[in-house]
Amino acid sequence: MPITLKSVEVGMVFMTFLYCILIVFVSRSKAQTIGPNGGILEKTQNYFIEVKIPGKFIYAYLLDKKLNAINNKEKSCNVKFYLPDSTGFSLKLKLLTDGGFMGENSNGFNDCLVTFAAFGQSISARFKNASIFVIEKS
Repeated sequence: MPITLKSVEVGMVFMTFLYCILIVFVSRSKAQTIGPNGGILEKTQNYFIEVKIPGKFIYAYLLDKKLNAINNKEKSCNVKFYLPDSTGFSLKLKLLTDGGFMGENSNGFNDCLVTFAAFGQSISARFKNASIFVIEKS
């Protein structure tokens, strides 16, 4: 009987340990989806792209590995909006002084493709569920 009780205790300790590891991984993955500007992050190549849509405007930021905004001088940003009827249209965003880009939001789109022209290459990420793009900072 004592051997069985000891194996149950070891099993419970092991399961508790696995549960704690799972919580750490889930919380880290959730924390990494929110960018420094309150938008949604997507990793692409060696960069992150952050998109925030707080109403009638769309903001996009190209970020480095440490989530710092990359200077937007001599760079451009375009967004292609995909509508529910399978059509789409593109919009060139304007430079912002904080390193980001801004343009008018198109309400009613399913998803969008944000593309930066930077460092002689094209850096893109697709964002879905645009209605959840604004995260309130406390």
